Amino acid sequence: MATVHERFPLAPEALWQALPNGVTAVKGKNPFYDAAAGYVTFSTSMGLFSYGQTVTVKVERTTEGSGLAIQTSLKFGFVDWGEGKRIARKFIAAVGAAVGHTPAA
Repeated sequence: MATVHERFPLAPEALWQALPNGVTAVKGKNPFYDAAAGYVTFSTSMGLFSYGQTVTVKVERTTEGSGLAIQTSLKFGFVDWGEGKRIARKFIAAVGAAVGHTPAA
C-alpha cells in the first residue's frame, strides 16, 4: 500500500476536471467519480509483473490551492515493489500536464 500527496496552486474544481487525464495515463479501469465527496476510485489491470492495484484519489482543498491524496493497494499480494508509487507519480504527472503545472519530482 502506498500513499502519495501532491499540492497544486489551483482551485480544487480545476484539479477535479483533470482527473480523467490521470486515470487514462495509468490505464485505469472502471473509474467511479464521486463529485460530492471529491474522489475517484479505479483499478489497474493485472499484468506479467503485477496483480493490479486499486487506486483512490481524493481532491483536497489546501491553503495554497488544492492537493491530491493518492492511495494504492494491491488487489492480491503483500509487497508491491514500488508499483503503487510509480502509478501515483504517473497519475500526478498526467494531471499536472493537463492543468499546466509541473509537480515537484
